[in-house]
Amino acid sequence: MRDHAIHQLIRVPCVIHHSDPGAVDEYGDHPISVVTDSTERCYVAQQARGEADEVEHERWSIYLLPSALIDANDSVTVHGMTLEVFGNPWVVLDPVTGYETHIEATALRRI
Repeated sequence: MRDHAIHQLIRVPCVIHHSDPGAVDEYGDHPISVVTDSTERCYVAQQARGEADEVEHERWSIYLLPSALIDANDSVTVHGMTLEVFGNPWVVLDPVTGYETHIEATALRRI
């Protein structure tokens, strides 16, 4: 991993709760069978806040080092909040060098 300017922001301790789905159940679903926690460094920034049907929600951006293991089934605990990853995170490439600089994930918090 090469050092990049965004790495200066990625300093906040966070815990990624990585969920692996199990075998198909009688309803055709893949229930969560294993949850593993990993401590990483991240940076979070709020994108939006709103209310729908009297339920408040917030949307956050989470920035992680490219070595972090995170996907759409996961949640992240940071600053006392639990954020649910929304959609698939993506690896960001430096347009000049082509190196992976960081991972960006969108997450939701329901209040």
